[in-house]
Amino acid sequence: MFQSSSGGSSASAPFNLPTYRPDRLCHILLGDHKALVEAINRMAVLGYCEKIAWIDPIPTGRSGEYISVMTRRIAPAE
Repeated sequence: MFQSSSGGSSASAPFNLPTYRPDRLCHILLGDHKALVEAINRMAVLGYCEKIAWIDPIPTGRSGEYISVMTRRIAPAE
């Protein structure tokens, strides 16, 4: 699911934000590859989300920086 090495390409992959949907909440993580993977794992352990809900970290083009996105449905207000 995730890239196993924290090093890698300096070229950024094309990335488009998810389409806006009012019934969804989009989480964006931006930072070091290891930190992103750790944060995703913690949220999964807490039961907030599944690891597979996140896109694989993508290099941003800035030195050592990655981005990952997860979209989750918002519960309707009562």
